[in-house]
Formats: sequence, structure tokens, C-alpha cells
Amino acid sequence: MGIKFELPEQNYQYLFENANDAMWVHNMMGNIVAANKACGKLTGYNREELIGTNVEEFLGKESLDLAREVGRRLLDGESLKQPYEQRLVRKDGVTRITKMVTSPVIIDEEVKGFQHIARDVTEEMQLQENMRFYSQLCLRAQERERERIALELHDDVVQPLLLLSQRLDTITLSPGTKLSRSLKEGVEDLHILLNDAIERLRRCAQDLRPRILDDLGLLAALEWTADEMVKNQGIDAHVKVVGSEQTLPDEIQLPLFRIAQEALNNIIRHAEASSVWITMEFGDDKVVLTVKDNGKGFELPERIGDLASTGKLGLAGMQERTQLIRGKLMLQSEPGKETTIAVEVPI
Repeated sequence: MGIKFELPEQNYQYLFENANDAMWVHNMMGNIVAANKACGKLTGYNREELIGTNVEEFLGKESLDLAREVGRRLLDGESLKQPYEQRLVRKDGVTRITKMVTSPVIIDEEVKGFQHIARDVTEEMQLQENMRFYSQLCLRAQERERERIALELHDDVVQPLLLLSQRLDTITLSPGTKLSRSLKEGVEDLHILLNDAIERLRRCAQDLRPRILDDLGLLAALEWTADEMVKNQGIDAHVKVVGSEQTLPDEIQLPLFRIAQEALNNIIRHAEASSVWITMEFGDDKVVLTVKDNGKGFELPERIGDLASTGKLGLAGMQERTQLIRGKLMLQSEPGKETTIAVEVPI
């Protein structure tokens, strides 16, 4: 059984003054009426300067617009995801990134102002940005290596095998060549095996780096992939376009193609699906790629960040690529039901 106790008012004041996170309260006009030590450290103003200062002093236009929108939602009782990201401009002009929580100050059932709690996450965000940049470099190097290997397979392996196939044709079809029946059948079997190997190598090179992606763009590459799925796997695949098609930059279309490719590979390996629907939706400021199947589904982890730890490495790779292009990955699935994977990317 818990022990009930109450903190004296001066203890609340002590907690406010010495909290590690920046805390301040302003009235409905935006003028600060209370601020703690951490707030002064965050903004670069001393305590005396902060009292009476309007919050507009350390908010730029974009941040001020966000602050007004947050205040409006709280006053109207609308839902608000917190903490939210807010940028503050220090007294020395340096911009800091914070994670902020805002709540209304209510006295006698009337909102008198707002209280803010902010944590400086500038270094953390910069580290994440550096990691994102490093990951992008790694993926670019990986794609260049894929392209190099695909080109070598086509030029250094497939081409000589095609010449060998033509020579075998010449041997078996030339009227001047006399072969025993068993030897001729053996050469024909060898010719079939060789052509099958050539086709497998071509598919391998295409999977590594489809030339159609570079030549004709993402939609053409998705349609080609769907056709290959129908031809090689017997799975009915459809590609649909919503909105006006746009030409996407390589840094967006290549990750989107890889995400779609991984989703389709997962369907082939695990879903036991008979149909797949691929949709590209183009908006004014975003593009959405959706891959849906009618397979057996699977159980999703509680958090999308747990994909790797639960063994869903393909989905974890999709999430990583989505984050690199500042997109959002959405998953819908459960055992015995269809699966939908959607990626929304700002453009």
C-alpha cells in the first residue's frame, strides 16, 4: 500500500527552478512570467531578461507559426502529438532544436497562459543526420557496386555464353556436320542447359540493377518487375497509377524501387499469395508507394523499431531506406489476412 504525502509549495518551486529541462510559463500575450535556470541556459538570456520578454524574441517565423498552431489546438481541445519538435533562436543567434511539451495553465477554470518544457536535442539530431548521411553514402556505394557487377555479368559472362550458344547452333544445324544421333542429342541438351544458364544470369543482372530503371524510370521498372513475377512465379501482379505521374530524382526513385523489390521478394518467399497490387500515388508534395498481397499475413511487432530484433530483416531494411529519404513506412498485416506495405515520401 502506497504512502500518501504532499509536497510543500516551496518544494514545487525548487523542482521548477532546478529541473534539467528548460521550463517557462507565458501569458496569453506571449510574455514570459516564469522561467527556470535551464531555460536561461537554453536561450542564452539570464533570468531577469526572460521575465517580461515575449516568446517571439527566440522564435523564428516558422517556429512562431507552429507555436500558434499548438496553442490553438490545445484551446480547441484537439489532439496533439507530444513532444513535438520546435526550434529556438538563442540570444547569440544560434538555432537550437528542442523536443517540447506544452500544456495550458488553467486558473479558476480559465486558460491564463501556457507552460512549456523543452529539452535540447540539437546534438542528438545532428548525430542522426550524420548517420543518415553516412548510410546514404554506403547505399550509394552499394548501388554502384551492384551496377558494376551487373555490367560485368552482361558483358564478360553473358556475351561469351551467347557466342558459345551460337556455335552449338552452328554445329547441330550445319548440313556438313555429321554427328551420331546420341552425340547430337547430347549437344542439344547442352544447348538447352546453356540457354537456361544465360537466362538465369540475365535475371540476376537485372535484379542487381535493372537498366529499365535508369532508362525509363520507376513506373516502367515496377511494371517490368510485375511482368517478371507473373512469368516466373505465376503470381498475378498489377501496377496502378493514381494522380499525374512525375519524374522522381534518383535519390527517391531508387530507394522506392528497392523497397518494392524487397516487398515482392518477401511475398514470393513467405506470403503464399496469388495476387499482388502495386500502386504509385502522386500528390503535389508527396508520393506514396503501396504493395498489397492476398497472402497469409504475419504478426507485426508492437513497434516498427523492433523489426530487426524479431527477425524481420527485409522489413527492417525497408524501414532504413524509408528513413534515409525522410519518408514514413506503414505496415498492415495479421496472420491469415492480407498484407499492405505503404511508403509515403515528401517531394
